[in-house]
Amino acid sequence: MARQRKSEGADVIQFIESCCRVTKGADAGQLIELRPWQKRLMNDLFALRPDGLRQYRRGLIGMPRKNGKSTLASGITLFGLIADGEPGAEVYCVAASRQQARIVFDTCRQMVELDPVLPQIVKVYRSHLEVPSTGSVIRVLSSDAGLQEGLSPHMVVLDELHAHYTTRCGT
Repeated sequence: MARQRKSEGADVIQFIESCCRVTKGADAGQLIELRPWQKRLMNDLFALRPDGLRQYRRGLIGMPRKNGKSTLASGITLFGLIADGEPGAEVYCVAASRQQARIVFDTCRQMVELDPVLPQIVKVYRSHLEVPSTGSVIRVLSSDAGLQEGLSPHMVVLDELHAHYTTRCGT
């Protein structure tokens, strides 16, 4: 029998609003307050089926530039690392280039460093974030990650979908 998820949209919203902080601008250091449309998005994206499993295995969020996409993606990424109930979770920040993938990763790192509690849970390294108590980790990968063997992702946050090789080639 498939293992049931313990989380749904309300859990993601609660995690982001109580643990994730704004990393830039005048509100830097303040807890994130999701807008109503972002809460609806989290409820839809993390909806559960009657059997307790997630309704969707994939989700696509499209937003214009400078609308908080990386901040929202970072909150979701940290949720996957810390609060999704997956021991040994492998969470990957992926983009066409390693530099682009580091944008979400670096925002996650800053969120951890800005929070008074998260640094006690998450160890921050240059190339990854780790929760030692569960063995969960966030790593950065570029779009050639498909060439790497042995990955077992629990969650993948993929940025700039249009720039990936398979998308450009139409496959």
